[in-house]
Amino acid sequence: MTPNKLPLQNFMKSIISLLIVLVNGACLQSWAKEPEESWRNLLHEHANCVTWVSVTVRIELSAGGRSVPPQEQKLEALGTIIAEDGLTVLSLNKVDPTASILSRLRSPGASVNVNYTEVMLLMQDGTEVPAKLLLKDVDLDLAFVLPIKERKEEYKEVIFSPVPPQSSDANDPLILDEVVSIGKLKQTLYRQSTLRRGWVNAVITKPRQYFVIENTAPGTPVFNKNGDWLGVVVYKMVGRRPSEVVTLPASDILEIAEQVRTRIQ
Repeated sequence: MTPNKLPLQNFMKSIISLLIVLVNGACLQSWAKEPEESWRNLLHEHANCVTWVSVTVRIELSAGGRSVPPQEQKLEALGTIIAEDGLTVLSLNKVDPTASILSRLRSPGASVNVNYTEVMLLMQDGTEVPAKLLLKDVDLDLAFVLPIKERKEEYKEVIFSPVPPQSSDANDPLILDEVVSIGKLKQTLYRQSTLRRGWVNAVITKPRQYFVIENTAPGTPVFNKNGDWLGVVVYKMVGRRPSEVVTLPASDILEIAEQVRTRIQ
């Protein structure tokens, strides 16, 4: 080999090595951005699967043999729309003050009765959809709300956007998996849709399956990096009182929803 060819050969090797590094770096950068792009698309296409739910409750309280005059209270909570007819699931404790009231009372014989005088789904365009409370599951911290068909004229232009279904090959999350949840800000910030990034701290399998996920809010849906719906955030109930924030799997939500529909048919 002639001396003048050796520097050229080394130069070409350096160029090839640099190209390999650049290509690998681009691939890694593309891979790193993939979850974010997927989640942004998820928010763009399915932001309205989350809605605010407004309830007006009439609270009747008795303690120590005495009854307190009934009071009305208005509450708002986030809910996840799970069907095209507007069936919505949310955290019961966000719309039922029973546990909160009992925790402040010292009387062991205290009784709280909560009646729902008005339930509304607050859509993003400002439409208020009249609804009814179908089921309260105190043990699982679930409440199911359905628009009232007989009042369809009041929301005839509304098209409900249910949570995207799971893919058939979706797997349960693993510890340290990154996930995201869709939410909405309060009215003071124009109910703007949000994404919350979190991660799985634990997967509980018995006696019931729960996912323990950081940075979530009750009533909101959680998705994996592929955009598959994993479940809805609720409270883990202990002694009929809320304790930890957990995510109930989507399969359990849908199974209970099917039971709800059976009861109302």
